[in-house]
Amino acid sequence: MKKLFLMLAFVIAVGITNMYAPPIIPPGDTGGGAPIGGPTGVPIDGGLGFLAAAGIAYAGKKLFGKKEEEKIMNN
Repeated sequence: MKKLFLMLAFVIAVGITNMYAPPIIPPGDTGGGAPIGGPTGVPIDGGLGFLAAAGIAYAGKKLFGKKEEEKIMNN
């Protein structure tokens, strides 16, 4: 269980650092934004990542609690 928790913490930490890393600008590009009046994207990726991480943590908590409850009932 401890190994799973450490692996999950590592994956979340790497994911968060990749989400907030500055974009790589190719050589010769000025890095200007979208043209005026052009379409812009909605940044929902970060929110979905946090939602997925929270769901995984919640599921793990529920599974761990269920195992502990079964141990108590069997003893």
